[in-house]
Amino acid sequence: MKNERGITLMVLVLTIIVMIILSSVVIYSSVIEEGGMVNQVKEETNKQQEMVKQEQEKMNSVLKNQEVDWGIG
Repeated sequence: MKNERGITLMVLVLTIIVMIILSSVVIYSSVIEEGGMVNQVKEETNKQQEMVKQEQEKMNSVLKNQEVDWGIG
């Protein structure tokens, strides 16, 4: 029985630990690190909010001009 070949439990555990370490490095570098997805989403959200503010200001300006033209305000 001692001459049987196969994967031992120790090799299996070591392989799983190495895979966990490698995957955590990849996840950190692609998601969390500067330039990662989280920061890109934050930047795009800020851009979108700024665009919404600009559109609201334009609409308010148009409404004020219409009120003046129509003699409402």
